Amino acid sequence: MSQALPIDDVLPDLNNALQQHQNVVLVAAPGAGKTTRVPLALLHQEWLAGQRILMLEPRRIATRNAARFMAQQLGEETGRQVGYRMRSESATSPDSRIEVITEGLLSRMILQDPELSGVGLIIFDEFHERNLQSDLGLALAHNAQQLFRHDLKLLVMSATLDDARLSDKLQAPVIRSEGRQFPVTVHYRAAQQPLLSSRQQLLSHCRKVIHEALQHPGDMLVFLPGVGEIQALQQQLQQSLPDHCQVMALHGRLSDRDQKRALTPLARNSGQRKIILATNIAESSVTIDGVRIVIDSGLERRQQFDVRSGIERLETGQISQASAEQRSGRAGRQAPGQSYRLWPQSSHHSRAAHLSAETQRSDLSYLTLCLYSWGCRPEELLWLTPPSDAAIQRAQALLQQLGMVQPGKWQLNDHGQAIADSGLEPRWGHAILSAATLGFGRAAAQLVAQLQWLNRSASHTDDLELALTRLDKAQRNAAGQLAQRWIDTLQLESDQSPLNAALVLALAYPDRLARRRSGQHGEYLLSSGTGACLQVDSGLQQQEWLAVSEIQGQQPRIRQALPLQDDDLDALTQCCPWLNNQQVVIEWLDNGQLKAEKQQRLGQIIWRRQPLRDLSNDDWLLAWRDYFQRQGLSTLPWDDGSRTLCQRAELLRHQGQCNADWPAMDEHSLQQAIDVWLLPLLHQARHLRDLKKLPLYQALLARLDWQQQQQLEQQLPIHWQVASGSRIRLDYSQQPPVLAVKLQEMFGVTQQPALLSGRLPLQLHLLSPAQRPLAVTQDLASFWQNVYPEVRKELRGRYPKHPWPEDPVSATATRFTKKASQKG
Repeated sequence: MSQALPIDDVLPDLNNALQQHQNVVLVAAPGAGKTTRVPLALLHQEWLAGQRILMLEPRRIATRNAARFMAQQLGEETGRQVGYRMRSESATSPDSRIEVITEGLLSRMILQDPELSGVGLIIFDEFHERNLQSDLGLALAHNAQQLFRHDLKLLVMSATLDDARLSDKLQAPVIRSEGRQFPVTVHYRAAQQPLLSSRQQLLSHCRKVIHEALQHPGDMLVFLPGVGEIQALQQQLQQSLPDHCQVMALHGRLSDRDQKRALTPLARNSGQRKIILATNIAESSVTIDGVRIVIDSGLERRQQFDVRSGIERLETGQISQASAEQRSGRAGRQAPGQSYRLWPQSSHHSRAAHLSAETQRSDLSYLTLCLYSWGCRPEELLWLTPPSDAAIQRAQALLQQLGMVQPGKWQLNDHGQAIADSGLEPRWGHAILSAATLGFGRAAAQLVAQLQWLNRSASHTDDLELALTRLDKAQRNAAGQLAQRWIDTLQLESDQSPLNAALVLALAYPDRLARRRSGQHGEYLLSSGTGACLQVDSGLQQQEWLAVSEIQGQQPRIRQALPLQDDDLDALTQCCPWLNNQQVVIEWLDNGQLKAEKQQRLGQIIWRRQPLRDLSNDDWLLAWRDYFQRQGLSTLPWDDGSRTLCQRAELLRHQGQCNADWPAMDEHSLQQAIDVWLLPLLHQARHLRDLKKLPLYQALLARLDWQQQQQLEQQLPIHWQVASGSRIRLDYSQQPPVLAVKLQEMFGVTQQPALLSGRLPLQLHLLSPAQRPLAVTQDLASFWQNVYPEVRKELRGRYPKHPWPEDPVSATATRFTKKASQKG
């Protein structure tokens, strides 16, 4: 074992807590040694009973390095007692007792083996990063613990976390370690302009501060938002820095060899200095020996999912205060250090305290697929931050469109379950299995695996065919291994047809089929209804149809696509019949002529159209259905009676005073049910003016049977008879319903009028003799006692012909003037 670390002081407390509790939260400051010390310290405890430890890491580089370091502490090669696993790479053996895994693997393991056989402890490292996969893994693991494995232990570790809330949710004690942090001097070096506004400004200012920071000893770690900035700054620095400074990159797209090179310390007394340009991959989990200086741009690039369009945007934004502390801490791991923050000190505390959870800003289709496979709805599981309801609904719609779920049930069909078992994203799993039915499933799996690597390589072309040629040999080999696992899992038979790469993309993203807009250069309409454009220099500009796999930006820009042919569209509609829909569209032109055509659509794109001259009755009904789906119900002959009927029926339904088969009468429900109540009235309708002749009130009333009509009339009558004898129409457009009545017609009444057998008091609008509002009340007795005397004082001179008795409670209600009442 190496030198003592601060985490060592709390290991006995941590062990005792795990012995006595199912779940424990460990908050350890950066540099405490939690990642590599804790698993080894717990490995041989009695409560673990010889079972394995799984430790989740948010990044591949941290996964690999943590396993290697722990294996070195045991004097072994990686893969014996300590191993690691990640997508397309693993080093484990039957003897492995500690497995360090990337976060996405845990959900697959639980779905394949809900009891997690042989696993005694799951450690969630760096949980503060709030990754989607770690939140999903914790939710599933906690549920498995409650249902199947009461002996399974969960340990959540973090440096910065809302530990009180997590402790409460997990019913877990919190163990704290202060860590070992050398003092770090923080310097604020704000640029003249905000760095978010200009990439060139960011690079220029970073270069200036790097030269300033060279006055301090040690290696330097520079945090930049993305790979593009790293590559550009690396090129600039290599031309301006002294020869003894080596500029290296560190990000997730690099090979294992290049990442290892950036992390390996330079030889002592070499006289060389390293300047490492990194994304937030270096923010936590890994210690970079020799770093004494940190320069922090304060920016990071993250995915933001737009629920309305279904498009993910890669946005550059400010890091949180917690991330800034993590980054500064990199300079004080091994000695006193220096941290340069490239933003004003005055604005530091206006940044968010913590990074927002990915469950609130990501595409949740894979998470939802896992929940379907697990058999639990989101609200049944434990979440530190619950998933976005809108994103879950969007994901459910996608799974339904891709034909993965049982209609009307929270359950996968065979197609969906096969994809869930494979660990593939829903879109790519659907594409591979659909390609298999067309005879090229294995080639499709190879293509999809290569695309996974392409997303981690620097590619500056939107033509996927060209981008794929730039994969190196190592990436192709890794993609081949990944594809073979999918082929084995999905049991794909030998291919009978050549690969159609564009069709694979279209099968994965049927909502991103793109057709060029007529007369608009480089602009396309997506089948989802969203517009998108190509890059200005794109070689795809002349293509009529595109299969699009990646779109980015606030103004959607196509970043990866392949051209589609007409034959591809026919094959696509065979696999995705839901995408191909036919509509009869009827338009009445200004000259009174009728224009009708049958349109074949791919989503929102008109694919083919055929003029119609002689419409059958079925064509007309199809046309009317399409018309109301597009226009809504506002063109129907609504009158007060029809609107009031719907308002009354809905009020009774929401008040729970009716039986379960009471029909919904809100606009959305009426629109969904037009086949039942509206279309039968339109058999002879051939023009928009025919809508004005419809017996709308009777059609709506017919949705209620005779008993329901009687119940509605008894509980929520249209009129209310007041004390004067007048029958006044109630206003059901407001809640509670309104009874607008002349004040004199309520004399002698102290009890508030109410509907639903007295359970729903009406709101009284008491009117002057000129029918102007005097008061609004739901407490008539209080009005007579407290408000009426002032009203009487003010109005009896203005309306002397009308009665204004001092005691309205004992007076007789009347709708007449004093003179008319005397005559009566």
